[in-house]
Amino acid sequence: MSDPELSKDDDYYPFRWKVADFFEDLFVLHRTAVVGVLALLGLGFILLGFLVLGWGQGDSTEELATEARTAAEGDNPAEESPTSSVANDGITTEEAIGIDTEPGDTETTSTTSSTTTSSTTTSSTTTSTTTTTTTVPPQSDRAATSDAQIAATPAGRVIVMNPGTIGIVGGLPTDEAADEVVELATALFPGFTIDDQQVVDDSFTDSDTVTLRLSAADLFGYNSDGLNSTYLPVIDQLAASLIENDSWTVEVSGHTDDTGPADGNQRLSQRRAAAAATRLTVQGVPSARVTSVGRGEDQPIESNDSEAGRLANRRVEFELAR
Repeated sequence: MSDPELSKDDDYYPFRWKVADFFEDLFVLHRTAVVGVLALLGLGFILLGFLVLGWGQGDSTEELATEARTAAEGDNPAEESPTSSVANDGITTEEAIGIDTEPGDTETTSTTSSTTTSSTTTSSTTTSTTTTTTTVPPQSDRAATSDAQIAATPAGRVIVMNPGTIGIVGGLPTDEAADEVVELATALFPGFTIDDQQVVDDSFTDSDTVTLRLSAADLFGYNSDGLNSTYLPVIDQLAASLIENDSWTVEVSGHTDDTGPADGNQRLSQRRAAAAATRLTVQGVPSARVTSVGRGEDQPIESNDSEAGRLANRRVEFELAR
């Protein structure tokens, strides 16, 4: 029997019952579809969480690195020994841990020492050392051996004329200058014996002039200007060389010892110089190239206190110049 207060168009079924019926029909009749949809939605939320919210990144970088090292070392990595730094300093693992391993021990302790390899690059600097060597010139064979020898040596280019022998006795600063005198003496007196007695020392000074000395005990007699004929050949050879080499001029000087009055010795020295100069001109040397002068007793080469010294001072000198 129907309710007279309700028409057939009125919905008397409550809304909550309709919702309950809907979900009942959905889970009873379409259970599989609903579960699939829910699963897909869950997976979608999970995937969205990974992409947007960063889910699953709870592992730190250090943990990931540890896992990588563990995988590289093997399935059962040994724990790092806390005494590895001690072992690296030259102490064995057993000494660092203090474990004595005896035969028969049922428990075996395995210790792995972690070794750190340090690569050191050494920079090698090469130092180039330059050594300066000072070459000391060899000492001259003519070098003075004493101050007394220097004092006794006439300075300059001095040649002593004797029959058959020419002595070179001057003092010069260098060997080169002394060699030049030897060459000149050899050219002026070819065939004569050259006796080189020169002394080389830097206290001497060089000169452009050359002094040829004719000094002998019997060159002149006492108070005489006559030349001993024994010495004429050496004067004649000098004349021949001067004729051949016309670039030289010659000054002839006469000298005496200090015996007698000075004015008399001066006149005697002039006569001795004239005698030697005349000998040169007689042999053909032009008189324009020859001059003579008397020096008297003013320029001795030896001491007048001895007979030998006085004889040496009675001499004639030929000074060559260009």
